[in-house]
Order: sequence, then structure tokens, then C-alpha cells
Amino acid sequence: MSATFKTRLATIWRNTPFREMTLLVLALFIIKERFPFSNFPMYSNIDDKADVVFVTDQNDKPLPMKAVFKTSSGSSKKMLNTEIKKLTNPHGRDSADATPEELQAAGRAVMVTLKERLRRDAMPPETTMLRFYRKTFRAGELGVGKETPQLLAEVAP
Repeated sequence: MSATFKTRLATIWRNTPFREMTLLVLALFIIKERFPFSNFPMYSNIDDKADVVFVTDQNDKPLPMKAVFKTSSGSSKKMLNTEIKKLTNPHGRDSADATPEELQAAGRAVMVTLKERLRRDAMPPETTMLRFYRKTFRAGELGVGKETPQLLAEVAP
């Protein structure tokens, strides 16, 4: 390399904004898709639907999951999905193909766990029934469509 080229390169480098970011981008371009620089395939496609689970009282007023059951709605959804898999996978079926009876059985199993975690002091005193729902939101041409919540379990507190 000639001295002129080195001088020009040094000048360009000094005038480059965000030099560290530029180096990082170049390094990742060279490294490509090798561990630990993976593409995180769990985010590679976005589904057109999303489910949420929640618990209400007898009047279908949602209860604060963290305060009343010491767990979040997201954790409860994971519990539900685990229970659905337990019921469908032994039969070689996908959990998305669960029957309404299997969904209700899974919902009852989750409610057993939630009842064990129940903090009665955080629950509204007039609560006489706990209802476990799953609600699906679907994306479409007209925006986000909302389905009616599906009642999966109902128990006394």
C-alpha cells in the first residue's frame, strides 16, 4: 500500500461517523449466520393471530393476574399451552387442533394451579366465581378483528 492510500484511508476513517457501529456492521457482514450471531428464527415470521388468557369474576370483570394469582397472563398462557400439548401430543395431533373438550380440560388444569396461588386478600371481596378465558385477536385487511372470548374453566374461589 502506498503512503497516499494509507493517508486517504486514515482520513476517511477519522471522518466516518459512528465508527464502532460501522465496524460492528462490517464484522457481522463477514461473520454471517454463525453462532452466537444467529438470526433468531422465533421472530422470522409474524403470525396473523395472537391469543391472550385472563381471569374474570362472576360479572366478567377482569382480575389483576399478578396481584391476585402471583403470576402473569403470559405465564398462564404458557401453562395452558403445556396442558393442551399434554392432551393432544400423545394422540399425535398438533395442539392447534385441540377439541373444545380438550381446551376446557386444559383450562380446568390451569385453574387448579391458579387457585393454589390465589391471594384472597388481593381479590375483590364480592367475587363468588372465577372464570378463565382465552381471547384471540386476528389481523386482517380491516385491522385487528376480535373474537368472542372462549370460556375454558369456571370455579368457585
